[in-house]
Amino acid sequence: MGLFKYALLTTITVFGTAWAGVPVVKTEVAIIGAGAAGLEAADLLRQAGVDHVVLESEDHAGGRVSSRPDVDSMGLTLDEGANLINSIDKTVLRLLNGFEIPYIRRLPPGTDHMQYLINGKHYTQGAAERLLFATNYLVLSQIAWDARLRDNGDVQRERWMVNTSIATYLKKSGADSAFIHLVDSFFWSEYGRRIEDLNLHVLFDYLGVDYEGQHFKFIPYFDEAFQVPGGLGQIVDRLEARNHESIRYSHSVRSIVDAPNQTVLVTAQAPGGPVQIEAKQIIFAAPLHALQSLNVEVAGITPEMLNEAKNMTYARGVKMHLKFSKGFRGLYKFPGIFMTDSGEQIWLSSLGQDGDAGLLTVLTGPLLHHPLEERAFVERVLRQLEKIAPGVSKFYVSFERTDASHSYSGAFRPGEVRDVRLNDIDLPNWFGVGEAPGGDFQGYLEGALLSAKERVSHWLSLRDLATQCETGLHAKPAKKPGRSGIHARVMNY
Repeated sequence: MGLFKYALLTTITVFGTAWAGVPVVKTEVAIIGAGAAGLEAADLLRQAGVDHVVLESEDHAGGRVSSRPDVDSMGLTLDEGANLINSIDKTVLRLLNGFEIPYIRRLPPGTDHMQYLINGKHYTQGAAERLLFATNYLVLSQIAWDARLRDNGDVQRERWMVNTSIATYLKKSGADSAFIHLVDSFFWSEYGRRIEDLNLHVLFDYLGVDYEGQHFKFIPYFDEAFQVPGGLGQIVDRLEARNHESIRYSHSVRSIVDAPNQTVLVTAQAPGGPVQIEAKQIIFAAPLHALQSLNVEVAGITPEMLNEAKNMTYARGVKMHLKFSKGFRGLYKFPGIFMTDSGEQIWLSSLGQDGDAGLLTVLTGPLLHHPLEERAFVERVLRQLEKIAPGVSKFYVSFERTDASHSYSGAFRPGEVRDVRLNDIDLPNWFGVGEAPGGDFQGYLEGALLSAKERVSHWLSLRDLATQCETGLHAKPAKKPGRSGIHARVMNY
């Protein structure tokens, strides 16, 4: 062993702190987090031939995207994280096609993707639109007008939007109780927060209004839905398998600090003790709330930026997976999402799965852990289902729950700013992927994968340009992943 390598393995000093016996690994890129975004970033670097290490605090990869079989062995696959994808989720579809993972078109052409229970009565999407426009015409007009003005750079308007709750806005606008109830139930199921606790940016992010066409929707661009019979977790499973050698499991990052020679030193706690990674580039792919337990001292990242990110809203919701025996699908005929005014989003999750059992996934606000309260909730959902599919309760078998951790994306409280400065920094040795970047990258599986694809590709192009400038040679650009030539294996249900 050389003297230099021996010195690194025995003692390393950072800002006057001695780490005796801590091994140091040198690499070009250190990726913090092996969720969907971190795995996609690692895969892009692997394809480009860039040396990298992925640090994951858990003993497995995938983050909040995973799938598993149900505990009753009914032949059902439960999605712990993402369930549905849309036709605009091009990055997800590219991976599904590349891995030859089949997916199902949930909705026949012309089918309403949303159904509603309003005051206990079933409404199709069109009927709900007509009802709410008839009673809230001026309110929806005001929403459409304010939504157009939201990004005009007016400081006073921005301050008003940040500090005003959705509840206050709707009440002052004259919205009726049915409309307020429906909006409240949507955000309760999405974020586990009432509209008194969310500011106006959240409303405008989710509520699209076409005033002339008398059309509104709570999920923008939800034009077509697909479902993966074997679970969307197959994507991260394949990415993990392809990048397994670069992932260091059970490595919980403790600090990220500047080191000599324009490098960054990452210290992590591993099963065998602390380890250190010295890298030229950090890709932060962990949830922003992970910063609450990290010491970050990187030039260009101020304490104010870190505090903003650490204090962002993090909502936690609950998914309830309700399982039904054979005969269920003869009564439940709604392929889209059902939204109730008591705060549930319900969708069929067993399309294309083997066997005759049925599965409904219910997204709702936070639930207490007491078994009696869980059973009371399930009974309430079954009562709601009886209103749209009488007799369906007799096929009910059991339920499983999943604690769904939401990102901060969109869940802004009154007084909380929409743009976090940490998202917008452009440093030579640090950038974020996944939920960290702002704008269109925030939220959902597509946003995580797309941010990794675009930001890592951009970094690779800059790296190639710098290499060409240093060597004076016209080096070939790094190979970038393109679209797979494999045709999508889409099945019609």
